[in-house]
Amino acid sequence: MKVALLRTPVINLRNSPFGSTPGIPSNLSYLVSVLQDHGHTVAVVDAYGMAPHRFTPYLEKFEARGLLPTEVVESVPSDVDLVGISVHCTLEHGMGLSLVRESKRRFPDVPVVVGGYHTTFCVGPFLEAEADYVVQGEGEQRFPMLIEHLEKGSDFTLDGLHGHGFDLKREPRNNPIEDLPFGNFDPLPLETYWQLHYAHGPVRTGRYISLFTSRGCPFNCAFCQTPRMWGGHWMAKSYQRIVDEMDFYHDRYGVSDFHIQDENFSLSRERTRSFAEEILRRGREYTYCFPSGIKVETVGERELELLYRSGCRYFALSPESGSSKVLDLMNKPVDLEHVEKVVSICNRLGIRVNCNFVLGFPGEEREDRRKTYRLIRKLARKGLDEVVTFMLTPLPETAVEDLMPEGLEYEDINFSPTWRENYRTITRARIWVYLQFALLKLFFHPLKVIGNIRSVVTRRFELKSDMTVYRFLVDLWDRHVRSSFTAAPPSLKEVDWFPPCRGADQEKS
Repeated sequence: MKVALLRTPVINLRNSPFGSTPGIPSNLSYLVSVLQDHGHTVAVVDAYGMAPHRFTPYLEKFEARGLLPTEVVESVPSDVDLVGISVHCTLEHGMGLSLVRESKRRFPDVPVVVGGYHTTFCVGPFLEAEADYVVQGEGEQRFPMLIEHLEKGSDFTLDGLHGHGFDLKREPRNNPIEDLPFGNFDPLPLETYWQLHYAHGPVRTGRYISLFTSRGCPFNCAFCQTPRMWGGHWMAKSYQRIVDEMDFYHDRYGVSDFHIQDENFSLSRERTRSFAEEILRRGREYTYCFPSGIKVETVGERELELLYRSGCRYFALSPESGSSKVLDLMNKPVDLEHVEKVVSICNRLGIRVNCNFVLGFPGEEREDRRKTYRLIRKLARKGLDEVVTFMLTPLPETAVEDLMPEGLEYEDINFSPTWRENYRTITRARIWVYLQFALLKLFFHPLKVIGNIRSVVTRRFELKSDMTVYRFLVDLWDRHVRSSFTAAPPSLKEVDWFPPCRGADQEKS
C-alpha cells in the first residue's frame, strides 16, 4: 500500500517569548521504517520542514509556521492509497482537522487515519471531521495492524477496537521497543533542518539526529499525560541497541551529535552506566544531550562522570518547585538537595544543565513561589546554566484537567494559558525568575555568559536559551524582511515515494 504521512505546520502564540523550538520529527522516521518493514511504500509531507521560514497569522493570536493544509495535501502523490496525519499537541488541533478535511476533499475514496500524542486524548473531533480512523497510543504497532485489516477488507473485531478509534492506550505493548527498526530519515528534509541551526535540544554542529531510547514513566505527576499515554510503564532499549542506532545514523547521515528525546532516559542506573561505557568501549567521539530531561535522583557522581566522558554535554532536570507543599500537590517526588548536588557536579565536569519549574499550580501561594525563587538563586550560584519556567497548563486526562473552563479551544491549552485568572501574576513571576537568574549568573559565572554570547555568534549552541536568542533574531528577519520578497507560496510538487526496502546494515541486531 502507498501511504502518505502528513505533519501539521508548527503553531505558536504570536509575539510570545515562551514558544517551543521545533526540530526533526523523529516519530515519523520510526513510523516510516515500520511501514516499510511491513512492505508499504511511504511518502512524507512535512509542513514545517518544507517551509520553516513562512509565517501565517492563524486564528486571533497564533501563527502557523510552514505550509498550510491545502498546500500540504497538494504535495501528496496522486496515486496514494492511504493518508496518515500526525497531530502532536493541542496547538496543532485545528490544523490537524483542516488536514483531514483537505485530504477527504482531494481524495474522497482514500482512507484518512489520524494519530499522534494529541489524538490519543482527543478522538471525537477528528472523527467528526470525517477522519476514517483515529489511532490512539503507539502508532508503530497499531497503524500497520489497521492497514492489514484495510487490505484484507475484514471486519474490525480486534479486542480493544471500538468504533473508529483504537482504545488501547492503557494496554502494555505486545512487543518490546527493542524490536523496533532504526528510524528512516530519508523522506524528511534533513538538510533544511540542519540549516536552521536550532532544535528542541542545543545544536552544536548543525548536523544532528533525534532519537528515542525509552518510552513512558512509572511516576504519576498530576500535570502530566505520560502516565495515561504509556499506561505507567517504562520501556527501554538495551544499551547495546542504543549505540548500534547511533552508529547507524553516523554511517548513514554523517552525524555525530544526537538528541535523545526520552521522557525519562536514566531510570535504570545500570543501563545509564552501561550505555556510557559502551560508547567509550567502541571509541566513539559522539556528543549527545537529553533536552526532555532525566530524573535527577537516578544519577550520581559516577553516572555523571561516565556520561560526560562519553559525550553528554547537556540535559534538563525538572525540580518543578522549591516548595515541598507544592511538590506534594503535584504528586512529584523530588530530592531538592540532590538537585543542588547534581548541578554542582555538572558545573565542575562541564555538562550544561537546565532546570524546569512549573508556576501557578493550584494551591500554590506567594510564599511557595518565594521558596522557588530561593532555590533558583541557590542553583544559579552553584553553576546552573539556564532555567525554564512554565505556567501550569491543565491537559486532558490529567489530575488538573478540571481547571479547564467549558468551551475552551484546544489551541488555548498551551504553555501560556492567557485564560487563567492568575495569568498576569504568573507571567510577572516568570519574568522575575529570568531577571534574577540572569543577574546572578552574570555576577557569579561571567565566563559562562561570555560563552553564551560566543555560542550565539558562532551558532555552536550549548544551551536552549542561546538557540532561543538566535531563533528570535531569525524569526524577526523572516517576518519583516524575508517575507517582503518571498510572499508567494513556494513552488509545490508532489513528494517522492520511498519503497518498502531497507539496507542490510539496518537489520535488527
